[in-house]
Amino acid sequence: MTITVVNNTGYEAFFTISKGDLVIAHWTRLGGNGKLEIQTDMIGTIIARANFLNTEYASDRMQLNDTAAYVAQIDQDLENKSYVLRLVETGSSKPPFMQLYKTCTPPVSFIIQMHGLFEQEITQERGFTALNLRTGPGYTVQAVINGITLEPVAFSDESTTITAATVQNDPVAGFYKLDVVESKT
Repeated sequence: MTITVVNNTGYEAFFTISKGDLVIAHWTRLGGNGKLEIQTDMIGTIIARANFLNTEYASDRMQLNDTAAYVAQIDQDLENKSYVLRLVETGSSKPPFMQLYKTCTPPVSFIIQMHGLFEQEITQERGFTALNLRTGPGYTVQAVINGITLEPVAFSDESTTITAATVQNDPVAGFYKLDVVESKT
């Protein structure tokens, strides 16, 4: 599915769209009087990073699954007398939440890359406790137009059109709004 974003202002705008707690578009640039479509599919990757005994470790990159639980664990490599940070995927115990766990002592940063465009970093500091990330339903959009940050707007439909419009034009700043029209299907 796609969300359509229309910028009916004469100014450059930047949009951030979240699906639950996960960002699917991060400060996506759209020129004045422009239009773009944003995929709502949770297509991305995830890795884990941790600093253990003054050494930075990174797991292998995995395909993102929004109904999974990811467990970061530090394993021994006895043959090489070293350690390896592994990321293990299991099923989430609380859908629609994606869960992040760690079994090691240092904090773990989970880096989620969506659509190969940007990264969202989430740090888990509590061992053996799930950090639950809502992956839907529900979306939020926020925009910055001509340097003015607009209040976030929530919506529920993946087939939504978001239109940035000028309320009052001013050469210095102006006033803007986001109109959200959800499909009726």
